[in-house]
Amino acid sequence: MVPRYAFSEVLKHGTDRTWWRKRFMSHIVSRYFTGKDNPDADLVTEQDWDNLIIIDACRYDLFAEVFEVDPLPGSLEKRTSAQSGTPGFLKENFGHGEFHDVVYVTGNPYVNTDLSEETFHKVESVWKDGWDDVLQTVRPETMAERTLEISEEYPEKRIISHFLQPHTPFIGDVRLGHRETFAIREKALGDKDATNRHRTPFELLDAGEVSYERVWAAYRSNLESAWPSVRQLLQGLPGLTAVTSDHGNAMGERAWPFPIRVYGHPLGVLIPALTEVPWLTHMNGDRKTVTASPPISNEQEIEEETNERLRMLGYVE
Repeated sequence: MVPRYAFSEVLKHGTDRTWWRKRFMSHIVSRYFTGKDNPDADLVTEQDWDNLIIIDACRYDLFAEVFEVDPLPGSLEKRTSAQSGTPGFLKENFGHGEFHDVVYVTGNPYVNTDLSEETFHKVESVWKDGWDDVLQTVRPETMAERTLEISEEYPEKRIISHFLQPHTPFIGDVRLGHRETFAIREKALGDKDATNRHRTPFELLDAGEVSYERVWAAYRSNLESAWPSVRQLLQGLPGLTAVTSDHGNAMGERAWPFPIRVYGHPLGVLIPALTEVPWLTHMNGDRKTVTASPPISNEQEIEEETNERLRMLGYVE
């Protein structure tokens, strides 16, 4: 980092404890964890499934809490994700291979930006044409509908369906945080003077402006908003379907051996709150007969449009 820039950043954010925590997390804590082996990680590519439903940013205990009240078909276990954020999850699971027997249906743009076009047989980019401009996300109903269409279109392919919920923005019955366009999106659209970004609910919790209970209620409600769509896929997709998450969300748990609290899902911080995820499996009829075939060349995504979606989700600053 250029010293002059570093000095200006310290002057700008010097009294912001959240800014200092994030810098410490990325420069010290994440390097500590990523420098260690993670033998307990359960790669989804090494598991048995015909269809894989990924609900984004769902920690195991949250899923188990909703499952206990409103069970989905199938049996629930706990697994360990290889990473604490979507880019790391995609890299660890799919970044070093080719999966030409898979069609990846995604509401998350990282699948397009962080993986080669040769990785899967096809990527169906629901984030591009199924985006809800009011809610600033992809509705779970939209994901379920598109996934069932793709399953019918590609009966001899394994299907991955990557929902955005319960990742922010929170669109369930319990609302928390803003869904207006972030200033960073305005920058991407040409407003170079935009300087502010709405804080996520986890950042508000970090700042002590909202309670743990309020954030948890909104987080849970966001998962519940996707629950009927997940159930629809479990009942509608043929073969063996698994439901899991790419990572969790931390709500103040400590990153031992560092006495620092973690909020949200910083990449490379491999603590249980971020790596313990659900693994639910359900059999619907006979197993699929799966074949691999060369990738279908996806239309080249426009970089500005992809980054805009990521910024609206709070991924990119």
